Amino acid sequence: MSHHNRHNKHARTQPRLPGVAPPDTLYEDYAALDAKTTLRCTADVEELILMQSIEGHAHEGHGLFHGRKYANTTIDDVARALRLNPDDVKEERQLLIDEIREFAERAAAGEKLRFAVNADGRPLLRCGSLRNVPIDPVGVMKGLYAGGLRDGVEVRRLANRRYGVDMGYGECHLVDQEVLHRLGMDGYELARRGHEHEIERFRDAGLFAENGNEHVAYMYVRYKEGLGASDDAAIVMAGKLWGLSAAVGCFLADAVDTLEKYVPQYSDQDSEIAELVAEHVELTIDDAVDLAYLCSIPEEMDGKLPDDSLRHMLQIDRKQDQCALESHLAYVGDTPYSPMVLDHGECTNVEFYDYIERRLIEFRP
Repeated sequence: MSHHNRHNKHARTQPRLPGVAPPDTLYEDYAALDAKTTLRCTADVEELILMQSIEGHAHEGHGLFHGRKYANTTIDDVARALRLNPDDVKEERQLLIDEIREFAERAAAGEKLRFAVNADGRPLLRCGSLRNVPIDPVGVMKGLYAGGLRDGVEVRRLANRRYGVDMGYGECHLVDQEVLHRLGMDGYELARRGHEHEIERFRDAGLFAENGNEHVAYMYVRYKEGLGASDDAAIVMAGKLWGLSAAVGCFLADAVDTLEKYVPQYSDQDSEIAELVAEHVELTIDDAVDLAYLCSIPEEMDGKLPDDSLRHMLQIDRKQDQCALESHLAYVGDTPYSPMVLDHGECTNVEFYDYIERRLIEFRP
C-alpha cells in the first residue's frame, strides 16, 4: 500500500460538524495506539484496522480523548486527520473483503483449497497465522455461512424466541448526519438505544440516505436493547460444532463485518457471502440461530466474557508472542497455547475455554 498517492492535502481544513473530534486529537490518538500495538498482519492492513479503533475511541471518550465523547466522528474524519484519501482507504478495505469472497467462490466451485490464502498464496487479511492452519474448504464455508448470518436481525430474533434469551440487535444504515443533528440525536444514541418502533419515523424524516455524500455515514442503528454476543465465543463455538476450519470461516465472516463498515459501496457483505456458500454446506438457518444463541452473553456473565474486536483478535501479546485468534484456533485444534488475558481483561483464555465447555454441555447434554 503506497502512502504517497493517498495523502489528502485538505485533511484539516474542512468545517467540522457538531460531535466530530478535532483532527489533531484523532491524529495523536492514532499515533499513540500505533506506537504500542502490533497486530498479526502486515503493516498496511494494521493501519486500516487501527483507524477504526480511533473512531471507537472518539465515540467512547477513550485513549487521548480523556472522557470527552465525539459521537458523530466517522472513519472519514480519522482518514482525513491522518492526511489519507478516504476513497483510497475504502478501496483497500474492500479489496480485503473481495479476497475473502473470491476464496468462498473457489471453495464453492469445489477447489481443493488447503489454506486460507488468496490466489497468489498470500494469507487472507494478510494475517500470517492463517499460513499455518491447514483447512478443509467445506468447513470454512460452514463458518462463513453461520458466522455471516448470526448477527442478523432475523436470526437474533429467532434465537431470543427459541432459547428465551434477550439479545440486542440492529443493523447498519447510511445515515444523513445533518438530519440526525436536526432530530436532536447523535451516533451514540442511535447505536445504544432501541429504536425498533421509530424506524418508520426515521425514514419519513429522511434520516436514511440512498447514497453517500460528505454528510452521510454508515452507522449502526440499534433496534432492540439487550445483551450482547461474544465474537470470541462465535469463533470457538463454530470450531467446536463443525471443526477447526469452521472457526477460521467464522473469523473471516467477523472480519468482513468489521471491514464493511467503511467501504465504497455499503451492503451487508458477510450475509451476502453466507448466501453464496449456502447450498454448498449442510447447514440451515437453524444452525446460525444455534450459533447466535451459543455466543450470546448470559446476564450473569456480562462483563466477564471477551468480545474482541478485529484489532484485539489480532493484537499480539508480547509476553506470549500470541494473539487471541491464535489461542482460539489452537484450543479448537487441540494444540498448545499460552495462557493470556482476553479483550480488556474480562477473563483469561483458560477461564474462557472452561466456560465454552460448560455451555456446550448444557446445550447438548
